[in-house]
Amino acid sequence: MKAFVAHGLNGPDSLSIDDVPAPGALGPGQIRVSIRAASLNYRDLLLLSGALPSKRDLIPCSDGAGEVIEIGPDVWRVKPGDRVALTFNPDWIGGPWQASPASAGRGGAVHGVMREQLIVDQHEAVPLPQHLSFEEGATLPLAGVTAWRALCGAAPLLPGMTVLLQGGGGVSVFALQFAKLFGARVIITSSSPERCARLKTMGADETVDYREVPEWSAAVRKLTDGVGVDLTVEVGGEKTVDQSLASTRAGGLLALVGLLSGRINSGSLLALTHQVDVTQVRAGSRQDLEAMNRAVAFHKLRPVIDNRYRFQQLPDALRRLQSGQHMGKIVIGFD
Repeated sequence: MKAFVAHGLNGPDSLSIDDVPAPGALGPGQIRVSIRAASLNYRDLLLLSGALPSKRDLIPCSDGAGEVIEIGPDVWRVKPGDRVALTFNPDWIGGPWQASPASAGRGGAVHGVMREQLIVDQHEAVPLPQHLSFEEGATLPLAGVTAWRALCGAAPLLPGMTVLLQGGGGVSVFALQFAKLFGARVIITSSSPERCARLKTMGADETVDYREVPEWSAAVRKLTDGVGVDLTVEVGGEKTVDQSLASTRAGGLLALVGLLSGRINSGSLLALTHQVDVTQVRAGSRQDLEAMNRAVAFHKLRPVIDNRYRFQQLPDALRRLQSGQHMGKIVIGFD
């Protein structure tokens, strides 16, 4: 079967389409899934560049959706023909996160979804909300669940609270959509008047252009009458975390998600964490994905898709992600 394989650590240029052995016979509790779509995350670029450790000759990308085409003995969760998404961490069903051989996630610690089919345990598959396409469903397992847990994993997000988000990437756009479902006020930073305007059409209550206002924490404080926001979802990393902390009220929460601008210096956190609670968001479990999907299905929420590519265009799709010009999710269709 066809699969993308990373030979080396040279980003998108490391990839080639290879003929690899098709998965064999099913064991008890296993299912065969024909992958129909995948979505990209910034983590994929980090893995392909060697910034994060990965398997040798990695099949990339963590997030995929497809159709169950065969089930093994003792399978009861799904049936042939079901449309499913695959969990990011194959070992994390529910409860607190625990280290395991696959705890670093699909597409890194274990091979990813950029192949025509794969065999997984039935507990790694979650039915898609009926109103979503395969491409939309493929956006859910990492970015969607990460945003969900950032908003309500450590403490409940209640109506009337104020949330600060950053940029127009997959996690931030999902967090915007979910925060509005919860009845929260959303302030979001972005890099241009045009992007700020678009985020407002998606539901953002206030926007701050961080190129026009480099010290954007002061603008956020002004928008909150000097108090600060209740919750900040921090995706930037080293270059943004101090301003995120300065934007968050005393007793508020900062959810650490991403490292877009580099790893965080622990010293910068220690300076302010006596006033702000800081929690690290480790994507989520299968139960988190299921809970999020119930909300997505009930509200008929549709993920925001920036651009669609075909299977053979994966390197081009990754370069689009690398450019930072996207808004929402970049998806790969296999058909």
